[in-house]
Amino acid sequence: MSPGPSSILTKDTLEVFCSKFLIDPALIFLSESGNKVVHQDNKLAKSIGLNIEANKNLPDIILADRGPATPIIIFTEIVHTDGPIDDSRKNALLSLALAGGFKAENVVFLTVFNDRSSQVYRKIVSSLAWGSFVWFVSEPDNIIVLKDKPLSSNQSLKDLL
Repeated sequence: MSPGPSSILTKDTLEVFCSKFLIDPALIFLSESGNKVVHQDNKLAKSIGLNIEANKNLPDIILADRGPATPIIIFTEIVHTDGPIDDSRKNALLSLALAGGFKAENVVFLTVFNDRSSQVYRKIVSSLAWGSFVWFVSEPDNIIVLKDKPLSSNQSLKDLL
């Protein structure tokens, strides 16, 4: 990958996020602005039922967690300046996964930032999609869950702990 801030965030996502939050992580697709496709594992994608067309509007990273009984796909956007998982991006990526035979509950959306105090995060936070996750390289043990499903009538905040 080309040197720069986005490459550092990408490296941390692959090395740190994956080891902390995934059971059996695998890299399916990796792109960067200067070189659209850096890595593409078509064999792995096909083995879990995902059809990747590099000419589609794909995210920066597509990860798989092969640890659960049913693999999950993690569509990941690396945000140094712009380009989070917002509602329209989430819907487009979900359509791609559904067309590949994945169920919505096996698809995860992740936006990666360097730090919560960064100007880009403060600018973009209101556009982040509900039903997605936010991870900060500067706080590697924590993750923000933007929960989009309402609690049932007999649930409380305690049930989210």
